[in-house]
Amino acid sequence: MGLFGYLLRTSRRPFLLALAASVISGAAGASFIALVNTALGRAGHVPAAVVWAFAGLCVATVVTRFLAQNLLFRLSQGFIYRLRRRLVDGILDTPLRSVEKLGTPRLYSALADDVVVIADALPGLPMVCFSATFAVVCVVYLAVVSPAVALTSLLALGVAVGVYRMFSAYGMRHLGAAREEQDRLFEHFRAVTEGTKELKLDRGRREALAGAALDATATTYRRRSVLGLSVFEGAAGSGQAIFFALIGVLLFVFPAVFALPARTLTDSIMVLLFMVSSLQGVLTWLPVLGRATVALHKIEERLEYLEGAGREKRHDHPAAPADWQQIGFRGVAHAYPGAAGEQFVLGPLDFTFRRGEVLFVVGGNGSGKTTLAKLLTGLYLPEKGAVRLDDREVTDDNRDAYRALFGAVFSDFFLFESLGGLPGADRTAKAEHYLRRLQLDHKVSIVDDRFSTTALSQGQRKRLALLTACLADRSCYLFDEWAADQDPVFKEFFYTELLAELKARNKTVVVISHDDRYFAVADRIVRLDYGQIRADRPGEDRRDRTPEEENSGGR
Repeated sequence: MGLFGYLLRTSRRPFLLALAASVISGAAGASFIALVNTALGRAGHVPAAVVWAFAGLCVATVVTRFLAQNLLFRLSQGFIYRLRRRLVDGILDTPLRSVEKLGTPRLYSALADDVVVIADALPGLPMVCFSATFAVVCVVYLAVVSPAVALTSLLALGVAVGVYRMFSAYGMRHLGAAREEQDRLFEHFRAVTEGTKELKLDRGRREALAGAALDATATTYRRRSVLGLSVFEGAAGSGQAIFFALIGVLLFVFPAVFALPARTLTDSIMVLLFMVSSLQGVLTWLPVLGRATVALHKIEERLEYLEGAGREKRHDHPAAPADWQQIGFRGVAHAYPGAAGEQFVLGPLDFTFRRGEVLFVVGGNGSGKTTLAKLLTGLYLPEKGAVRLDDREVTDDNRDAYRALFGAVFSDFFLFESLGGLPGADRTAKAEHYLRRLQLDHKVSIVDDRFSTTALSQGQRKRLALLTACLADRSCYLFDEWAADQDPVFKEFFYTELLAELKARNKTVVVISHDDRYFAVADRIVRLDYGQIRADRPGEDRRDRTPEEENSGGR
């Protein structure tokens, strides 16, 4: 089983200790039954050694069973952490473009569901080992009592295993198909949680997307899951039926064929009944272990994709020079493949961002502005050309240090509640200062190095994201449509106060904007159109321009 192999590779010592304890517990349990039969055979004349052995086996069975489960509980928690850590590190170490291609629902499904499914299955592994050992010791005991009974039991055990393998292969296919549907379900759930407002407003789309489409996927998932789990239950029932048939053979066929003493027959049937009871415990775990195997396969598939996409190097590389003067694009190009084979290509671009300047990037939707921003900040890697910091090319060896030059608020920003990792022992005081300037101090406070709340309007959340970017105190800032959700007073603050302050501190500021009213703030304006730079000119004041002048200047 894949789960056994994975645990042996990743947690060999604690897993083997847990298995050893389970094996000892199973052997002690089976020996306990044999000892009971011995004691019953000596009615009234039980030696003291048998009594002490009975007590010892009772203690050994309980202690080793507890030890096996305790070790597995510890192992399962460590296993969850390490598996999630691998996934998180894989996401952070994989180029952003590849992570975006894989998609949030698939990653979240692996992190939130698959890992838990595996952890829930781990306690079943000692039971499997316990029962397997129990069965082996029982067969050995039967071989001593009656070789014919032992041989027949082995034959029945072989048939049961064969039937189980036949059923399980079919069941695993359906559980695997159900797991594929689960990814689609997570996509539906994401659409519901992130599109709640739109779905509430549009009954037709709500019924189509959150109704019929979701129900169709959920129905397929349920049907596949039920079928797969039912197959495993059928395998369990078949195994149980085979052993009951074996007991029937012993009761009704063996006495007519073999001259078995009544005592031997009684002992054999009692041992087999205990075996059936023990194996029944295993059979209840088989569907859980089957789902865990499918979940582990999915996680390994995700990890294989992330690792195959190339890992970004994270060196303890010296920080980029604080006195850098320019960032240059030299023939930089990046392409987006489309679903129908078409491509959007940004570049090739030859361009320079200068230290201490305020640069506006403008252009229509889909012109490549955000892609340019991700290339500038090092989040996307150029497919052609090079990015240079002064006279040094940005490569895998120094890209992490290069990224540390930037503070950014993207249009699809994520707002962290914690201020952890931001520089400065006085960051709480600075954060409170910015809260007052951004007029958020009546809604948000800093408590235990965290924002007291982030349940705010989009514009207010953007102001908090701006606050954290300012606290980072980087030498280059990127603001992607920051002012788009702001009231006029905060637009005025952003363009006329904050940008001037950053420029006065010799910060490079790149602003993606459609607010041509404030173009005079820019030192330069770069216009993108279909992935190409169509204009690179000084900033200009458009506040008093006539419509005719606007039309002649264009955007």
